[in-house]
Amino acid sequence: MKISEIKKYAQSLKTYIIFSFLIFVFGILGGYFFAQNFPQQTEEIMKQLQSFFLSAKEDSSFDLFIFILENNITNLLAILILGIFAGLIPLLAVFANGMLLGVIACVISEKLSWSFLIAGILPHGIFEIPALVLSAAIGIHIGVVAVKKLFRQETKFINEFAEGLQFFIMVLIPIIFIAALIETYVTTYMLSFFGA
Repeated sequence: MKISEIKKYAQSLKTYIIFSFLIFVFGILGGYFFAQNFPQQTEEIMKQLQSFFLSAKEDSSFDLFIFILENNITNLLAILILGIFAGLIPLLAVFANGMLLGVIACVISEKLSWSFLIAGILPHGIFEIPALVLSAAIGIHIGVVAVKKLFRQETKFINEFAEGLQFFIMVLIPIIFIAALIETYVTTYMLSFFGA
């Protein structure tokens, strides 16, 4: 896949990218609303997250980096591939991730501060969130093509699927790699100023 082909493919995803981003934003709003109105369930979610992060902190920085990298690549690749089921899995995944972020945003902003929230999310989030939205966009696009193929419309499903995987390997994996590096070595450093 050449640079020109990458640009062309990204442009062909424009509608799906906007749609995925809007679903993600709705998820954030939904998660924020959920956290404000269902404190008991929210507390359980935060306990599970806290337990997960505490166990992850016990690893060395390099082990943590590898864990984050593998986890993100696996999850985003699954979102893309499972788009073949009419694009439903990517839709649910991007919404669920948005909801989780909304819950975290609500709890941290109320119990700690917006500064802590920004320090904990922004550095790696500016890479990780676009990677999530792009993976979902590709998955939804693949789902649309799969549905068209099912109804015997003229489509090139194999080509579209292969292009999506190539884009993932050439564009999204480097973005995920950068996000994992920042989350391990920058975000954790910034959070240390807050005593986290």
